[in-house]
Amino acid sequence: MPVRYNGPMTTAPPGSQSNALLALLAFAALSAGLLFAVWKTEQRPDVPGLLWPDPPQIGAFSLIGSDGQPYTEAQLRGHWTFLFFGFAQCPDVCPGTLAVLKQVKAKLEGDPAFGADGQVLFVSIDPERDTPATLGPYVQYFDPTFKAATGPEEALTALTRPLGVIYARVPGGGADYSMDHTASIFLIDPQLRVLSAISLPHEAQAIADRFRAIAAFVAQLP
Repeated sequence: MPVRYNGPMTTAPPGSQSNALLALLAFAALSAGLLFAVWKTEQRPDVPGLLWPDPPQIGAFSLIGSDGQPYTEAQLRGHWTFLFFGFAQCPDVCPGTLAVLKQVKAKLEGDPAFGADGQVLFVSIDPERDTPATLGPYVQYFDPTFKAATGPEEALTALTRPLGVIYARVPGGGADYSMDHTASIFLIDPQLRVLSAISLPHEAQAIADRFRAIAAFVAQLP
């Protein structure tokens, strides 16, 4: 039986109808797969600043907290954490960021996700001058609940490298020096996933709004 289409007429060889049916089924399966892929793409969360679907993960690290006790990834697990790297003698960005984080914490005090379990952690990348004993009063000047930690170079690297945080000493006059460093605030969820990196400029309301959107997304995950 002739097979008609919009072109020259041909005669179907024996078995061609079966082949045509198989081709049609294969095309339908391929189309369904493509449609599913498009559907999955459209389901990607529209949450500004969210690092998904493959967020960085906080691994094992061991620093010294401002109380002189070990500070490890265990202190982050089970908490939402705003993490910021800096140094106590920073003249502008560090105190400005900590002041903003104090405002963010105040805005999220009644939030069910952050509430009493949320925390702010300041990690000094200047252990030569920032001892655990001096870091406590420094961060608690901004908020008495703020946490602080530091450690030797190799210990800091275990935490900074997976996050892409860079820092370097900048010589000043004589023995004086400053530190250049990444100024992003990192949002870490209770499962130690880094879900956002908030770059300058830091604005308290925008950070609080970003947190709520990301926490709501995490809450609906299976």
